[in-house]
Amino acid sequence: RRLRQALQMCAIEEQRAAEKRQRMEEEIEKSNREMVVLREAIDDVAGGGGPTGVPQQEGPDAEADAAAGGGGGGGGERRYFYCADCRVGGHGQRFCNYLLKRPNWRVYPSERWFEDRNGQTSHCPLGKLGVDFTDETYFSRIAMHIKGRIWLEDKRQLYQFVPDLMPLTFVIMDQRWVGDVPEPTPADAEPMPWFVKETDRNWGTSVVCCARPQECLSLAKPNATYVVQKHIPKPLLYTNGEKCHIKFYNLLVGLADGVTWRLYTYKDGYLSISPKPWSPTDLSKEGQVTIIRTKRINDWEPWPRVYPKCKAGVSEVIKRAAEQGKLEGRNKIQFEIISADYIVTESEDVYLLEFNTGPVLKDAEDSPDVHDAGMVSGALHIVEPFEGGSE
Repeated sequence: RRLRQALQMCAIEEQRAAEKRQRMEEEIEKSNREMVVLREAIDDVAGGGGPTGVPQQEGPDAEADAAAGGGGGGGGERRYFYCADCRVGGHGQRFCNYLLKRPNWRVYPSERWFEDRNGQTSHCPLGKLGVDFTDETYFSRIAMHIKGRIWLEDKRQLYQFVPDLMPLTFVIMDQRWVGDVPEPTPADAEPMPWFVKETDRNWGTSVVCCARPQECLSLAKPNATYVVQKHIPKPLLYTNGEKCHIKFYNLLVGLADGVTWRLYTYKDGYLSISPKPWSPTDLSKEGQVTIIRTKRINDWEPWPRVYPKCKAGVSEVIKRAAEQGKLEGRNKIQFEIISADYIVTESEDVYLLEFNTGPVLKDAEDSPDVHDAGMVSGALHIVEPFEGGSE
């Protein structure tokens, strides 16, 4: 009996070993195939098969080469297109993953480029050669960062040219008021929260609340800049009286002519809803600062009436930014998926709170039930169309 059990255990171990060996052989074969594809990509780009308009040689002549149109094969029929993850951050790696789902896109490797005085390492495509897409703009035929984006992302600068679209805004710099100072709130005034927000941070990470403008300076840190806003009157609340705001997604594209801008708005955005009913006297973060995307917005009853107002507001922002030279053209196509935060009043007026040029995006692999795969794929098809894609 013991011998039989031992033989059974031995057979099981042999089976496990065989399965493990099979998996290892499959992984080795897969790695070998990937290495062949990578080698082919390196040879193709190094041989001039990369895109035009980006560096196609190493050394000091690279910039002149890019300005002259490059030496790549982007002007004719190309078999493959290449993307590289240069670890800049943001959504670069995500966009690479989506592009690589297309049959004619290939990975191109990256390498260490330089290290700055703070020890921060930057990367570039191998050989300092240009590719079709990478998050390091200089080496990319398609730029994933809008030039002039600071005018959208920095709340103080945004208010400078669209004050009529935002709540009344004041500024604190280095613990001092800059420009207009809000009037002190009388003791018998109706309570309403005030928000103190760092100008260059998003996702509600730097927002604090207080009851009166007189308290705002005490919440500011040295050497930091804040915008200060009073809560809008009569906010439109959700079903059980919770505060909510809109996450409104947009695709902004600057064409390679350097002057043409195109804005696409995504109709199926999100609502961010507080976990508890709103009260003007409740200064807690969970009651006043809605951050997390709670649900899709398409079944929210006011949305068909509110959507055109949000769309018109973002359109006006981009129109003014372009006319005033705040958004700058490039000699290549540039794009960003940006979200706009809106809050709505009981009369269904909308107020723009801020833009986020690095908004939350979720992929189907990580969030099967609620994700942004369709929006991202559609945006990339607009920027870089391909047969079989859709907007």
